[in-house]
Amino acid sequence: MHPRILLVLLATALAAASAFAVSAVAAPARAATGTVVSLTFDDGARDQYDNAFPLLAEHGTPATFFVNSARVDAPGYMTRAQLESLESAGHEIGGHTVAHADLPALPAAEQRRQVCGDRVALLNMGFTVKNFAYPYGNADGTSEQVARDCGYNSARRVGGIVSPGGCNGCDHAETVPPADAHSTRTPDSVKTSTTLAQLKGYVTQAEANGGGWVQLVIHHVCEGCDSTYAVSPSTLSSFLGWLAPRSANGTTVKTVDQVVGGALQPPVDGPPSPADVQNPSLETATGDVPDCFQLGGYGANTYTWTRTNDSHTGQYAQRVDVTARTDGDRKLVTRQDAGTCAPAAVPGRTYRLGVWYKGTWSSAVRAKMSIYYRSATGVWTFWTNGPALSGTGTWQQTLVTTPPVPEGATNISFGVALPGVGALVVDDFSLADLGS
Repeated sequence: MHPRILLVLLATALAAASAFAVSAVAAPARAATGTVVSLTFDDGARDQYDNAFPLLAEHGTPATFFVNSARVDAPGYMTRAQLESLESAGHEIGGHTVAHADLPALPAAEQRRQVCGDRVALLNMGFTVKNFAYPYGNADGTSEQVARDCGYNSARRVGGIVSPGGCNGCDHAETVPPADAHSTRTPDSVKTSTTLAQLKGYVTQAEANGGGWVQLVIHHVCEGCDSTYAVSPSTLSSFLGWLAPRSANGTTVKTVDQVVGGALQPPVDGPPSPADVQNPSLETATGDVPDCFQLGGYGANTYTWTRTNDSHTGQYAQRVDVTARTDGDRKLVTRQDAGTCAPAAVPGRTYRLGVWYKGTWSSAVRAKMSIYYRSATGVWTFWTNGPALSGTGTWQQTLVTTPPVPEGATNISFGVALPGVGALVVDDFSLADLGS
């Protein structure tokens, strides 16, 4: 664990012990006496740092940034150093799943990996991560329980508060403290169509109806950008300039943590990953895609996938026909998830990976096994290729022994790639741990 996490947890534990010897968590925040506004920014987009951060500093406004750990340092997203700058300036860093997962669409175990794994990764980067936002604002009862179990003090949906054109009859603000801390309510997400008057209206409708908590959900901050979910810097600046003086009316701006309260809870790991390939013979499927696999590839090429009975063992195999290609490849790989399907990989150990295959392609096409690993922050990275494979009309097995797994890797994914015109059929994937 990151030293900074240990220090924060120790300080929290000592303070709690001296004040409330029998209390496991800090007391909830007090009930609101006015209107509280929280500016929340989802997804960790780079334009939030470039365009929103300076405006927040100019107006002295704190905010909460909900971040996907797998996107940290990725192109178009904030770097770890930039997130550290935000937190150092008094802003809050919260969790948003490893890879922006639509949680209700996932099994409970994968939800836990996405939610717990994201929080653990952000804690290990040194951030104080106490609150969560559901990607797409979407959650069910399982998702809410997962957010609790993973150590979050609150979790934010989207919706449930009166908004232009929707939620008529809903409340005008969330209560403080919220009735359900793991299903807090908001107006609709801010969009390019959201006007300055509407932003002000979210605040004034709360003020006029007894106060409460108004969480504004913001994604991109950019002028004329190609995104439905965006606010222009000029509109945001005007809103912040209007909002600051309203403290005279009892309206304040706080981070989510400042509203919800609660101690920093210890990190909670998600369930362990499987040791073997799941559904190795491709026998079960959702539609035409074998369970625990994904159709991969990139580049400009024309292709067709088929779930075929021309199998090596069992009833099914998977076939791809590439009929035209400029660049790139097509491949069936073991699913690159947070560990429900992706086999575990232990740093320093080597693995023997196998795939049975057959097909037709020219000698100029270098079909080969492609291998990937997942980092502790949830990023899937290309690792290495196996040797070139020749076309064959009979089933053959390609076996590749990996180099030692890199430090920090957690899972492995692989499949045979066809980088040219031809037909490839694959079946019976295997993985063996060869040790250190």
